[in-house]
Amino acid sequence: MQADVTLALPQLSGNTEINNKITVVIDALRATSTIVTALHHQAIEVIPVVEPAEAVELAKNIGAQECITGGERRGLRIDGFELGNSPLEYTEERIAGKKIILSTTNGTKAIKLASQGAAEVLIGSFLNVQAVIEYLSQAGRDLVIACAGRGNWGLSLEDLACAGWIIRGLIDAGLEPGLTDAAKTALYAQREARSIGLEKFFRQTDNGRNLIEVGLEQDLAACADLNSMPLLPRYSNGRVAVE
Repeated sequence: MQADVTLALPQLSGNTEINNKITVVIDALRATSTIVTALHHQAIEVIPVVEPAEAVELAKNIGAQECITGGERRGLRIDGFELGNSPLEYTEERIAGKKIILSTTNGTKAIKLASQGAAEVLIGSFLNVQAVIEYLSQAGRDLVIACAGRGNWGLSLEDLACAGWIIRGLIDAGLEPGLTDAAKTALYAQREARSIGLEKFFRQTDNGRNLIEVGLEQDLAACADLNSMPLLPRYSNGRVAVE
């Protein structure tokens, strides 16, 4: 098994290194945490889209009774959307039995880019990291962990730590994956996050500080709820679902 980590969106665009490999997409603050939460709370599926206009058009086609639009730009809910990108908004009472159409700054873009070549696209977060580790341990295949990052080329430390959590889990399971330098760097981030605690770690990251600044500090604890939602969401045919 070989394990690699991509750090930003441009590394996914046209990247043949992900071809025929399992790819795990991570946007720990907050898109993949929100997707896992929505599915845990009985959403039928999450449909990731890149542009808000695409979400609006798709919602019209599906019908207002069957879907909910969610998403953010610069951390805040998109104008006209029903929900933002906070996991705390995606309660079972609000979204059970619905299709979620989601557009976020980086996370949904990363999912779409990863799907262009990967053999399988999984959705990872701290909420379901052990479920991801267990699946990858059994699969035993080469993998790429795709960090959504921050902005275009920006590094997201919390995504890197989550990638390291997966790699550490594979090592602890007795596997000996070959690691790229990026994968080794993820292990350093994981060690720091584990040593000080996830929520405190989040507070030290760029994305974490941004959420605090815009009044969404509670999302840090929600996204740090380690292994609270043991799901394995997959992206296939334009949708993320648990099968």
